[in-house]
Amino acid sequence: LRQQLAEKGGRIYKIPQVRVRFESPRGYLRRAGGGLDLAVIPFLDPGAGIGSLQAARENYLYTVESFRVFLQHLKETGILCVTVHARTPPRDGLRIFNTAVDALLQENIRPQERLALIRSWETVTLLAKKSPWTADQLQCIREFSNTRGFDLCYLPGLDAGEANRFHVLPEPYYYQGAKHLLGPERNRYIRNYLFAISAPTDDRPYFDQFIRWRHLFDLRRQLKGRMPAFLELGSLMVIITLVQVVVLAGILIFLPLLPGIPRVRRAQKKGRILSYFFLLGLGFMLLEMGFLQKMILYLSHPIYSAAAVIASFLVLAGLGSRISGLWKRKISSVARGAACVVVITGIVYLFLLDSWLSLSQGWGLPLRFLITALTIAPLAVPMGHLFPMALRRVGRAAPALVPWSWAANGFASVLATVSVPLLAMTIGFSRLILAAVGCYFLAGVFFPFLHKDVSTLPDK
Repeated sequence: LRQQLAEKGGRIYKIPQVRVRFESPRGYLRRAGGGLDLAVIPFLDPGAGIGSLQAARENYLYTVESFRVFLQHLKETGILCVTVHARTPPRDGLRIFNTAVDALLQENIRPQERLALIRSWETVTLLAKKSPWTADQLQCIREFSNTRGFDLCYLPGLDAGEANRFHVLPEPYYYQGAKHLLGPERNRYIRNYLFAISAPTDDRPYFDQFIRWRHLFDLRRQLKGRMPAFLELGSLMVIITLVQVVVLAGILIFLPLLPGIPRVRRAQKKGRILSYFFLLGLGFMLLEMGFLQKMILYLSHPIYSAAAVIASFLVLAGLGSRISGLWKRKISSVARGAACVVVITGIVYLFLLDSWLSLSQGWGLPLRFLITALTIAPLAVPMGHLFPMALRRVGRAAPALVPWSWAANGFASVLATVSVPLLAMTIGFSRLILAAVGCYFLAGVFFPFLHKDVSTLPDK
């Protein structure tokens, strides 16, 4: 649009008043301040049709927290404008409307007089304000819609006869949905709706995930032969990948160890040992992948997040592994201490991480990379202690279990890596981190028994 397509785009980027910023809108607003007359989130995914591949993708623009940031940076008379797909039965339009309702309520603003919703055959556009619509503004929206063939879905005082006039649906679904989402039975309507239209949050930023898998048979009964068109390929691909990974990892990791099974059978308490290393692999990758997803918002891009998070965890955990052999205290005490640090830090992050990161959201990218590493350090360094200390004890007392310990850890790591998107969509990032912390808590509990079970050697 600045080069080959400049003419078709109206040479908009050549206008002296236009400034282009390649960064997260939320980070930019935190740095630049408020006073916006208009904030527009355009039609971002024109290629995402029914059976969307986007279901497993995070979208931090369409969350309650994001809408609150935009509203906070609007002038009192400013307008937030968001355009999404129009699909039947309605999903995107009702979810974006519900997100705006939640954001306004959390800002202690009554939503009924501050929202508008219109649709064409392909799109639904939401308008939201901090102040009530004036009579002139409502008349302007009506005239715009009538002259250009847009259907009115919601306006303050809108009559049912004004809706569903141009692109006619069997019922005025959008009008009915908007009224329910603003009414006293709102929660029941959201809970019983055919698709998931609850407002996305930064903890579960999956705007395009509409299928309720627990209601899949109800969906099939209501949609009958149209059911395959509504399946979300993004979610299905994650599930299929998980099944393939479990099968292939099981074969490629454990098959080479089968000749050593007779020696393993003679080892004592192998169940606890393998469970310990499985928990470490599961917990490590759940935390790493959870942070990777979480830092997409903070660093403004998935590639930046992957580079910063993976590098920080690997380097800092490796540093922790190196330090683990230098302590002068008993190994069991050091292991319990490291597990306690991971658990306490993880729980603190559950409550304070978002607030901590928001303080520097508007800073430059190099500084945010540094903040990311410093944030990960209190977790990764103690996490790096637990594997080598246990492996040394197992190697001295039960050498036959060493390759199986590596295998259990590796299998859990692969399993966790692929499971994270599904878990995040189902339980959210906060509970995902809590599950990872739980793995390290159990590993800390296991370690003293692990030591007693596999070795009679003194700690030093």
